[in-house]
Amino acid sequence: MELEDLPSPVLVEILSRLSDSTELARCRLASRTLRSLSRDVPSVRLFCSRDRFLRSRAPATCDHVTPFRSLVANLASFLSASPGPLALALAAERPPSAPADEVDDADDLHLTAVPFLARWLPLLAARLRSLAIDDYWLQSCWRPSQALSLIADLCHNLVNLEVRNAWLSVEELKPMHKLTSLTLEFIRLDDANLDKVNECFPSLQALNLIRVGGLKEPKIHLLQLRVCTWTVSNFVQSLTVCAPKLVELKLKCVEPKALHLETPLLSELDVTIKKARATILVGEKLNLRSLRIESSDLCSVAQVFAHRGTIKRLELEAYGSSHFVDLVEQCTIDLLSTFPDIDELVLGPRAWFILPENLCVRGELRNLKKLMVHLAPEELDAAMISWKLTPLLTHARYCQVVMLIPAAASMDSRTHVISKCISNFPGIRWKWDTWKCG
Repeated sequence: MELEDLPSPVLVEILSRLSDSTELARCRLASRTLRSLSRDVPSVRLFCSRDRFLRSRAPATCDHVTPFRSLVANLASFLSASPGPLALALAAERPPSAPADEVDDADDLHLTAVPFLARWLPLLAARLRSLAIDDYWLQSCWRPSQALSLIADLCHNLVNLEVRNAWLSVEELKPMHKLTSLTLEFIRLDDANLDKVNECFPSLQALNLIRVGGLKEPKIHLLQLRVCTWTVSNFVQSLTVCAPKLVELKLKCVEPKALHLETPLLSELDVTIKKARATILVGEKLNLRSLRIESSDLCSVAQVFAHRGTIKRLELEAYGSSHFVDLVEQCTIDLLSTFPDIDELVLGPRAWFILPENLCVRGELRNLKKLMVHLAPEELDAAMISWKLTPLLTHARYCQVVMLIPAAASMDSRTHVISKCISNFPGIRWKWDTWKCG
């Protein structure tokens, strides 16, 4: 049986699994059947590799390489003949070691440029359900773009939008009521307090803001939001999340002066605060079941979320080894009184290192069912490990312990730790693995 003899839906499924448009183009040239069916693929990815970019710039090869943006426009024209829904992704590979202040005056890979988008986006706007643009930062970093406004004007059926490595303006941005998922990563955003994001994306259920710059006192106020990842890399005055339906939040920030959470249904929280000098305000109602904290001041942050729901899973990590001495001098967290309902405990390598000076158990962790420990590279002494485990495991009869040993540790060290733990805690179910430092 020839490939063309397969049922059309099967062929379309095969074509949709191709990794990028180059492979799809080869199939279009192979036969008329494949060319016709390739219009119906539900997802297409166009990727400009570093090699392709260099060949397009080199005098000896530039005449033989179709400009990437022309390739996008040509493919859009080809795909416009099909009425089915489409997910489109455009990406340009960034140089592996470009200086932070380097810029490129050309615009051949400026993928969020409005004139470029206006060439082809109207052809596919009705089909598009998902659009991802990974711009070329060296060309986009110094050029503000109104790409969001153009996309909002044209793509009325879009439900997922992802933009990376760009400078985005929110001028003349109109609401996108069908958009339920938005990702902005490594973006300079001209929306200091996120007012336009809140106004123009009211139906968002998933929001990812990763290293978005230009923020001052950002506030997420989205009534339908359920899942949010927010990494704030610059210093801001305050951070606010007001989302009555939010159930999962991953928040990473440096040193805000204030953090305010109004999230009554929040059940899973992962919070990293480099320096916990902020005033943390949490609404009266919080339904936490899973909590991860990474901070240079574990004690203060942990106390804020203590008794906020029935926390079953707890993960702790200290932020940066240079703060160990300061932590010891400040306070101690009693795991049992602070989080009495935990049945799963995960300790990062720095949190384990400061046990029991800052983390202790004054009582019996009878409900503990799983303990995961990332052993610190600086501390692979078997006797010390057993001493630290004793208060955690003495009364945890049905606990499973997962010990993660640094991958760089010698085989002799690993063997000694394993044999010592097994002999000292014979009733415990053990699992062993490694983790890579850094």
